[in-house]
Amino acid sequence: MSFGSSILVMLIAFVVGVDGILDEWQIFQPIVACTLIGAACGNLTAGIIFGATLQMITIGWINVGAAVAPDIGLPAVVSALLVCGPVALSIKHGIALTIPLAVVGQLLNVFIRKTIVKITHQADQAAATGDLARLTRVHLLSMGVQGLRVLIPTILVMLISPPAIKMVIDDIPNAVTNGIAVSVGMIAAVGFANLINMMVSRSLWLWFFLGFLIAIFTHISIFILAAAGLIVAISYVWVMNKRHGSSADDGGSGDDLDDFDKELDDL
Repeated sequence: MSFGSSILVMLIAFVVGVDGILDEWQIFQPIVACTLIGAACGNLTAGIIFGATLQMITIGWINVGAAVAPDIGLPAVVSALLVCGPVALSIKHGIALTIPLAVVGQLLNVFIRKTIVKITHQADQAAATGDLARLTRVHLLSMGVQGLRVLIPTILVMLISPPAIKMVIDDIPNAVTNGIAVSVGMIAAVGFANLINMMVSRSLWLWFFLGFLIAIFTHISIFILAAAGLIVAISYVWVMNKRHGSSADDGGSGDDLDDFDKELDDL
């Protein structure tokens, strides 16, 4: 890997670690992080495919209360580097490595959250006294530590010889990699179940089943079907906004909204 590519990978790893806590730009999402790593390594196609596969697996990984979910950013960066970089692992082996890397990232995340409690108290004191400069410094320091959480493991992996990593991966028994592949499929199913449970309402069930029927009987590509669904959704929202706008101009009230629109308004 060239020097410029290495710098880009380290920069992406740091930003992914920071955004994994901020949740602002969604760069830590595998579909974004793996694509960026693939572009930095000169293997964009593998990065997109690997990121899309990993995104389907991690779609149900969420924090519940005080429980910290498995980390997404660390496996997205390191596994994508092993797949798209000089090691050139297969996507199957890359996915198999995401589970242990996610657990390592989770442990690091919990450790850092406990460690920076004192820094958080300093931020509270700065806010109480109105010291915005100190508050900004404390915020940047805590975010920098979270960035190092992904950056340092990435650098350690980059320092290892690619043939050595390849040899270790090849020595893993097929029973282990196949077992992890099966468990990964189960995790993806749980993720889809969580997603459906959060998104689907009575007014959306018809469209949900309609999309499956179209995909089964027409054999249309999933990307084409998703694009068509996006166009239909945008058209529906535009028509409904126009209709509600006309009703408001006529002196109408919001009582004519259907149940789905009322749920969106409540959100």
